[in-house]
Amino acid sequence: MTSLLTNSAAMTALTTLKGINAQLDMTSNRVSTGQRVSAASDNAAYWSIATTVRTDNASLSAVKDSLGLGSSAVDTAYNGLNSVLSDLQNMRAKLQTALQPGVDRAKVQTELVAIQSKMKATADSSISSGQNWLSVDSSATNTAYQATQSVVAGFSRAASGSISFSTIAVQVGQIKLYDVNATSVNTPATEGRVTATTSLTGTTGFGGVGGTANFSGTNEVAFSLTLGNGDTATIRLNSATLASAASNLAAVTTSEFLNAINNQIAASTGGTGLAGDVSAALDSAGRLTFRTTATGSGTTASVTFQTVAASGANALIDVGFGTGVAVTDARTGSGSAAGTTAGRGILDTVDGSTTYSINTIDISTLVGTAGDTTLKNIITQVDKAIASVTNAGTKLGANKTQIDGQKTFVDTLMKANDRTIGTLVDADIEEESTKLKALQTQQQLAVQALSIANSASQNVLSLFR
Repeated sequence: MTSLLTNSAAMTALTTLKGINAQLDMTSNRVSTGQRVSAASDNAAYWSIATTVRTDNASLSAVKDSLGLGSSAVDTAYNGLNSVLSDLQNMRAKLQTALQPGVDRAKVQTELVAIQSKMKATADSSISSGQNWLSVDSSATNTAYQATQSVVAGFSRAASGSISFSTIAVQVGQIKLYDVNATSVNTPATEGRVTATTSLTGTTGFGGVGGTANFSGTNEVAFSLTLGNGDTATIRLNSATLASAASNLAAVTTSEFLNAINNQIAASTGGTGLAGDVSAALDSAGRLTFRTTATGSGTTASVTFQTVAASGANALIDVGFGTGVAVTDARTGSGSAAGTTAGRGILDTVDGSTTYSINTIDISTLVGTAGDTTLKNIITQVDKAIASVTNAGTKLGANKTQIDGQKTFVDTLMKANDRTIGTLVDADIEEESTKLKALQTQQQLAVQALSIANSASQNVLSLFR
């Protein structure tokens, strides 16, 4: 009987020790890794969410790197433009001096050549990460050239799991100073487009809270759309036609309004219907815009907008096009055919009035009244170049502001994701450390208890010897 009791005590002590050791291992792992969920077996749901967020953060880190490279490239091009702008201003001053009687224009030309060489050297050396946006080669044989450079600026994951990236477009074709391509570059065909004068939310009709419109009463929008091929439809939006598209007729949002217009366009089927031929949207300034699906010149890519009379006692409201119903209120916008444009840059494009580019100006042989006239035209040409370079700098400045703002946002988003991961999987180190010390003490006591139980059993066995 005594032997059974001692064996029972030993088993109890051993079971207790095993339990303490298991808790000790788990707590030690939490203290060493800093995580309470380090594997899927710890908490499958939290581990899955944290893994996804970590993956997103890795993508955001790559986006942040891309923004850094894009910012460097924009800074390099912007600094180059600033330097060239100063040179152009200096050139204009020299040309102004050359207008004065008695000035040796050959000597002034020597200074101009130095300025021209400096501007070309500045543009050629404005390279960042192997890219030069000021001195380019847009010829067809140079497949590396892109008229629009896209800087990856954002990453998003939809509920379905699909991934998309947003970009910031830098229009290299509009800021280049020099281009090896002496012929031309292709330009794409454009769609027919009609755009309102005023932003939709800037009209009295959409002056409600959050830029909404009240269609619960007699307010109405009515207009006709006509394509160049004769296809036409009248769009009428009021309390009756918006009932199925808007959740609250007293506060119709711009999104609901656009959806209702496009729904009526889609319902305009048949021989002269507009379904699939034109669509409504808001442009970057929030103005109501109608665009044809087709592109190119001719009647197939033109759209005419005209307001029409309201029905019954309804009140016709303005959505940025005006509220008149006369024929003169009609607006037309036609698309253009694909074509070509000059491939040169701002400083190497030849001006028709002077037969010079900024890079080839030569006043050394300009004499007499005719020479003075040409010199004045050259000064005007340089003024235009200054305006063009200033405009290019403005565009790069806007790109820089956008990139810097996006960098700040991505950095903030990554920190928020880190906090989310921490909330889900991080351990409370102070609590776990305290628990570890307690378990270590319990382990020592359990080992002593097992030792006592084993020694008691040995003492009982010795009595039978």
